Amino acid sequence: MKQSVLLVMLFGFSSAFGQLGAQGVFQIFDAVTTLGREVITAAEYKKSKKEQQAHEAEYMTAVQSADSLFLLQKYQPAIEQYNRALQFRQDEYVIEQIGRSNTELARLNLQEFERLLDKADSEFVQLNYEASIKSYTAALDMRDDEYPKAKIEQAKTRQERWKTIHFSSLLISDSSIDALSSQAYITDHHSNFIPLGQYPVLNGFSWGSTNQTPNGIAIPANVHITIYSESHFKGKILVDIVGPAIINNSSKKNQPASVIAHSKEFNAPLQKVFPQAVRSWSAVDMKEWYKGSMEIRKEVEE
Repeated sequence: MKQSVLLVMLFGFSSAFGQLGAQGVFQIFDAVTTLGREVITAAEYKKSKKEQQAHEAEYMTAVQSADSLFLLQKYQPAIEQYNRALQFRQDEYVIEQIGRSNTELARLNLQEFERLLDKADSEFVQLNYEASIKSYTAALDMRDDEYPKAKIEQAKTRQERWKTIHFSSLLISDSSIDALSSQAYITDHHSNFIPLGQYPVLNGFSWGSTNQTPNGIAIPANVHITIYSESHFKGKILVDIVGPAIINNSSKKNQPASVIAHSKEFNAPLQKVFPQAVRSWSAVDMKEWYKGSMEIRKEVEE
């Protein structure tokens, strides 16, 4: 378009100043065209220079922002800003900073993962299984790891177990001691965990896997157990209690080791659930229970 304008101007000059030979016309045309190219090149250079300056400003802004975020240990946003800077200029410093940011981010993520595991482990030990599941799940969201997966399954199993009544052919205490006690709500070959339900005949009932006579039971909060002296929920009521509670066999209460296991200060989590005030000896020898019947039901929480 610009060349056409120049050509028109050229023929205008030809009319104004007389006849020019063909060679002269094209010489003038070449000269004017060259001048036009130089004008265009200068304009494009000026435009390119402005774009370069704008890109450099964008680059510097992105790097300065990224450096500030890096110093604040906000590594993920820093990485995003460093990557933005690379869109304007490939720079060794920026590439190195991305590497450093990724290293620091991995370190912080590992620390947070370990912190969540420590928190979850503590909640698990404290019998707060619902909270521990949430913490293990949060850790698992950060890193695919077998340990939190296994602990989540354990916590779910423990949660379900704590909805049952723990029967044992040994006393119930806070620790497992051979021939003396089972730890409340921990499995062993002396124990059985009985869910909610009605049990009209207890003769032949599996109180514990090694002995048909119970010597201890643990009852979780808001679970109500009633034991009758006869089958089909008849006769005298031998037990009628709402948990939390521990009942140990009165036939053992004259044995010093049994008294200690029954009345001692439990480890902190179990002591909180089963303080001495909720522990008692049975009204009758527990071997009498097998003649009767039993109901286990959930009490409505107030």
